[in-house]
Amino acid sequence: METRESLRRNFLWNTAGSLIYFACQWLFTILAVRLAGVTISGLLMMALTVTNVFLSIASYGMYNYQVSDTAQKYAQTTYIHSRIFTCSLATLACIGYIVLVAIVKKTPYSGAQIVCILLVLGYRLIESVTDVYNAIDQKHGRLDIVGKTYAARGALSLALFAITLRITVNLPITLILMLLGNLAFFILYTKPQAKQFYQKGNAEWHAIVALLLECAPLAVYCFLNTAAASIPKIMLELVLGNDALGVYGPVTAPVLLLQVGATYLFTPFITVFSDKYALRDKKGFARAIGSVLAIILVLLPIGLLVSRFLGAWGLATFVSKQLVEYSYLLAPMVFSAVLTALVLFFSMVLTVMRCMRGLIFANVCGIVVAILCSVPCIEKWGMQGTTYAAILALLSQTICLVCVMLSQAKHHFDDIDV
Repeated sequence: METRESLRRNFLWNTAGSLIYFACQWLFTILAVRLAGVTISGLLMMALTVTNVFLSIASYGMYNYQVSDTAQKYAQTTYIHSRIFTCSLATLACIGYIVLVAIVKKTPYSGAQIVCILLVLGYRLIESVTDVYNAIDQKHGRLDIVGKTYAARGALSLALFAITLRITVNLPITLILMLLGNLAFFILYTKPQAKQFYQKGNAEWHAIVALLLECAPLAVYCFLNTAAASIPKIMLELVLGNDALGVYGPVTAPVLLLQVGATYLFTPFITVFSDKYALRDKKGFARAIGSVLAIILVLLPIGLLVSRFLGAWGLATFVSKQLVEYSYLLAPMVFSAVLTALVLFFSMVLTVMRCMRGLIFANVCGIVVAILCSVPCIEKWGMQGTTYAAILALLSQTICLVCVMLSQAKHHFDDIDV
């Protein structure tokens, strides 16, 4: 169990590193607009949105499971080899999706779009492989290494993106250099750092299959959760076009920092929840949930105040003066970001509880709501309808997750409410 000092150090490093990383990710969309225009920004946002779904296949929802595997049921080698398999599966699924779109869509993806999708996928698969090694670090009380990894990768990616796009004004070339730079960083830093904690074992095929089967519900959850979040944006591109997505992405991206901040605040608590749940420490478990909820919910009024008084100024200063007229998109996006953080938090709790059916049920509800609401909301409210549809889907997910968590907790803690 981590000491208070260790937990504090991990909390600070992980939060700082994660915020730096995702601030850099946000800056991609801003720089794309500033350096290459709305069309290139739309192309980048399209590739990111599409690959989100396939990244969920690659990650397989396994990070929280790996970190909370306190009994070491599976060897670290098994986790690594399973990630190689899921990344290969994600690549094949992405190629299949591109072919399917070419068959059924009147206007299939262009050559430039396909190239960007595949390059972004390659770049993000490195992130997926990195997660396995980050989990090894975290299990050994070194989440500070994870934070440093995030910060360095974010800075490196942003520097390569800004310099290359400024010189070439060519997104594919920019993505190629980002991919190669991140691959080099993984080989030279991420893997060696985890190696000091790595216990090499036999990567037996039956163990890999067993792990994949056991985590299959998590993979389904991860896929559904990502799809639920991506459907409104995909529908925005289909209904209003690539340029609309090129505007929506940069304008709403700053609010995602709020979501990321909330999300990575509770990551260091995964081991705390695992320990409290395993020991049937009801009060400690409830106290941990209350602490994290307080942190997430306090961000709502802060985000609303910032969007109200600094939103237009921020867009004009950091994004583009041409997009200031779209500042009305920010406030609803704050609600969406906080709800997303809540969904991810309660999903993590159910993962610790090993309540996979509840995860899948909640996310199926979110998918259904997103499918039913996206087009009508976008047709009625334009770009704002994208956020409204996301909020409705997230609300349904949150309600389902809370109900399942309370039911599971009541059973686990001897029918006493937490």
